[in-house]
Amino acid sequence: MTKDTTTKYPFGAWVYPDQKEFTPNEVDTWAELGLTVTLAGSIGGSEAELEEFKKYLDRAQELGIKLIANVPCLAYYSLNAGVTEEAYEKNFIRIYNAIKGHPALYGFFCGDEPGTKESLENTVKVLKIQKRIAPELNPWINLQGSAAKEYTPDLLGGRTFPQWLKYVKEETGVDYYTFDEYAQTINDGGVRIYLETLKANADAADEAGVECWATLLSSAHEAFRIPTEYEYMWQITTAAACGVKGVCWFRLYDRKIAPNYHGSPIDEYGCKTEHYWALMRCQRRFQQQFGEIMLGLKRKKTCLIGFQYGSFPIFSNKSHDVIKEIRCFENGLVSFFEGADGKEFCALVNLEKKQQADFRIIYDGSKASFTEYRLNGKVKMPFTGSSDPEAANMGLILYPGQMILFSIDRK
Repeated sequence: MTKDTTTKYPFGAWVYPDQKEFTPNEVDTWAELGLTVTLAGSIGGSEAELEEFKKYLDRAQELGIKLIANVPCLAYYSLNAGVTEEAYEKNFIRIYNAIKGHPALYGFFCGDEPGTKESLENTVKVLKIQKRIAPELNPWINLQGSAAKEYTPDLLGGRTFPQWLKYVKEETGVDYYTFDEYAQTINDGGVRIYLETLKANADAADEAGVECWATLLSSAHEAFRIPTEYEYMWQITTAAACGVKGVCWFRLYDRKIAPNYHGSPIDEYGCKTEHYWALMRCQRRFQQQFGEIMLGLKRKKTCLIGFQYGSFPIFSNKSHDVIKEIRCFENGLVSFFEGADGKEFCALVNLEKKQQADFRIIYDGSKASFTEYRLNGKVKMPFTGSSDPEAANMGLILYPGQMILFSIDRK
């Protein structure tokens, strides 16, 4: 019996090795790690490779996860190289017909970081062709994180970035995209860049009526260092609290011939590293606690506690009509959400990477009470607060990157 993946938070990874370097048993590793919607190994699109890929899909179905078919000739790169739309469509139909209808197939890879006007135009063409022929699938494109802040109307056909996202949705039917950002692993200045990128993309996605996913870092290279276990969770919770609806990790495997890339969950010899087990714990914990419930929440506002980092506003006594103050000597992030039934939620994240933070929420008890949600709402615990700023409220001591979720139950 297969498992349903529609209620699981999407976790994936960039899988750079070719499919020929694996066997279908590698899907067990992806599922063990906690991936739910992930790129598979790249294939050339031959009949033999597609037949082999079906074995990967079969195993994914058994394990309750979905795969994104990584066929580079179906990315926008082909149109950039001179392939006509007619030829591209014919090739897509051939490849799609070989594996269509498989319940574990999520969509096809459409390319990475289009940064020129031609690449962006060809991205739209590819998305449109794929969605028209395979409307049940989800074409997957990864944009530069800076696109939301820096892409000019000259690149986007005279549109702002939110307008372009809305145009893409209306033109193609694709209602989500992924963006990447790794600066959070450099230093505090990188954290500022990261939060600015989260805000720009989350705001643009909200305005356009689409979802955004994030490609975050699990593999060190250049100025980007290996994340700690705390920092894996920090990346997940900060993204989710800012409205991001899926995470894809760069990257899962170290390359044999790229020595500057290191510290991946799986090393160049195919061995699971200590980072594999750390990431596995973080993904499983988040999935168990928040993976289902966060997918159904609509972000309304995000504020920072402590240092502003030049992005979201600082929380103040004017930020919310119930919460008067959030006291903490460390840095934090708080977001407010609305559920499908109109219920209001509050997510609080320790924004520190190395130290615990003690948060104290002062709120107006005559207006509302708080209920903590654990295990995706299967466990609900009353939270004791006070309308008296001098009262000894119950402290919330969160480890680095830890998130806590409340409903705000208005009276």
